[in-house]
Amino acid sequence: MNVRIGEEARERVRDATDIVQLIGERVQLRRAGRSYKGLCPFHTEKTPSFTVTPDRQIWHCFGCSRGGDVFAFVMEADKVTFPEALRMLADRAGIELPKQERTPGDEAFDRLYQANALARDFFRASLQSEAAAKARAYLAGRGFEEPWLARFEVGWAPEGWDGLMTALAKLLPAEVMEQAGLIVRRADGSGHYDRFRNRVLFPVATGAAKIAGFGARAIAEGDEPKYLNSPETPVFRKGRLLYGLPIARPGMRERGEAVVSEGYLDVIRLHASGFTNAVSTCGTALTPDQARLLARLQVDVLLLYDGDDAGVRAADRGLDPLLEAGVNVRVLLLPSGEDPDSFLRKEGAGALRERLESALDVPSFVAESKLAGVGGAGVGGTGAGGPGANPTLEQRVKRLVGLLGRIEDPIRRRLLLRRGADVFGLEETVLIEAVQGRGRGRRVAKPGVGVGTGSRPGAPGQAGTTSAGAGTAPAASEATPTPSDPIELELAGRVLTEEGAFTEVLVQGGAICFRSEPLRELLEPWFGEGRAPREDEIQTLLAQSPLTRAILAELPPEPGRTVEASRKEAKDLIQRLEERRLKASIQVLDQAIREAERSRDEGSLGRLIAERRDLASKLHTRSSHPAIH
Repeated sequence: MNVRIGEEARERVRDATDIVQLIGERVQLRRAGRSYKGLCPFHTEKTPSFTVTPDRQIWHCFGCSRGGDVFAFVMEADKVTFPEALRMLADRAGIELPKQERTPGDEAFDRLYQANALARDFFRASLQSEAAAKARAYLAGRGFEEPWLARFEVGWAPEGWDGLMTALAKLLPAEVMEQAGLIVRRADGSGHYDRFRNRVLFPVATGAAKIAGFGARAIAEGDEPKYLNSPETPVFRKGRLLYGLPIARPGMRERGEAVVSEGYLDVIRLHASGFTNAVSTCGTALTPDQARLLARLQVDVLLLYDGDDAGVRAADRGLDPLLEAGVNVRVLLLPSGEDPDSFLRKEGAGALRERLESALDVPSFVAESKLAGVGGAGVGGTGAGGPGANPTLEQRVKRLVGLLGRIEDPIRRRLLLRRGADVFGLEETVLIEAVQGRGRGRRVAKPGVGVGTGSRPGAPGQAGTTSAGAGTAPAASEATPTPSDPIELELAGRVLTEEGAFTEVLVQGGAICFRSEPLRELLEPWFGEGRAPREDEIQTLLAQSPLTRAILAELPPEPGRTVEASRKEAKDLIQRLEERRLKASIQVLDQAIREAERSRDEGSLGRLIAERRDLASKLHTRSSHPAIH
């Protein structure tokens, strides 16, 4: 989409969207002056800290520092990209967006997605044919009913060598089907044949519900391999996808947790049994990309794996990327020989719910999990007794230390450390020393874009460089703490939005009028340019800077305010700040004078009294109140 047209479309959609109505559909809002307040939908709280300011078309949470405009709210609430949020709000407002200009790369991806979508339709129709009787019998024997098979678009690949290829030949060139991994070129180069034959097919979709590839299970005795995935293609990267994600996303949002298992049939069984927040990996161990995907969804994760040695090792390997991504994790291992599908068929949903209540946190899993067979890495590592032995206590503690070292959030790390000390019966100081020793080489998190990181969003020379989707605020752990002085905050807000206030503060010294370092860093670029931010630059700041949102959320616009009135208000605020600082300095000197009197330090006493007299005189000339003598 042309940048100018894209900006115009975004502004039209934003202007047409009532931010209070949009957010009010999901958050119970109450008017508070010219703003609205409610409980934040993105973190747990008892006292409302979530503020919607309709005059500025922004929302901000003072508890978790998330915030932004209407697009940021939809992106955060529905876990969608900016283009998806733009489309959703445009549809809501009845606005037709301009067609996006396509690149050759976009078109190539679209052809692969189209090929997979057509293949899905073919496999779905094939499952209903007479030839699919054995496939339907297999699924029925496993207890899967048609409504759930339809929900997950399960299909069947016919037994022949060219059923799919022939069906799609008039719609797609063989080259595209080969690139999508649907057909395979013959070794002698004489043609192609279907990759999937006589298998139950499970379409694997992206988060945007586009079919990226397939997982396939053999149903004939002796047909190997039992499971076969699409090959890696430009759109099918199985380490970046989670099976069932588009279907599970509402359940995840409702429960605040994702259940992650290992099998396609496990996911369908879990959903059919009421666990609608279940997804699975695609035939691989849980990867860092999948962990980051779950982190972006802002949910906790429960790893639900088989209780055999392979399940123990898989759960253990999954802890590293999840903790490094900042995800809270629990682990539930089913009885040996059971997977979620078989357990639910035998024991029922109630039995699984009971077990979920007792799922292990990370320290408990590291301390308690056991292998029955050959040892491996991590919890399943080789113990003192050699291969086949479980780890020693020391090895388990070291494993926990290694996991704690992957956690960037100091609060989360400390809470797990404390829990680990309880589980292993150790002093907290022992684990702290171990983690600190290991942490000397630990990767340091890159600072997010924001105030105080050396990259000031919306600063002069940077306006217009932000991406269209940059409206999502960083989480609280990434955000600069909001200064606590309300007078400084109001003055900063007026400097950002009022020409008169900006001019007055610039005349009186610019950034030196502020004690707060974050406020200085926010405003210094504008004082350096000698001008107040433009409206588009303010919008960029609101999109990227939690500090700016926190300032302006409590300072509604005042239309019709003259430059003279703005300068006078700014001057009064500066005087109030100076009076408070003088009073604070006098209090410090009073304490020092008492100390000098007690110690009979005559030299210091005289100097301190003189300093106090000088400050009291300055306060007297600035304040209408009597000076402190």
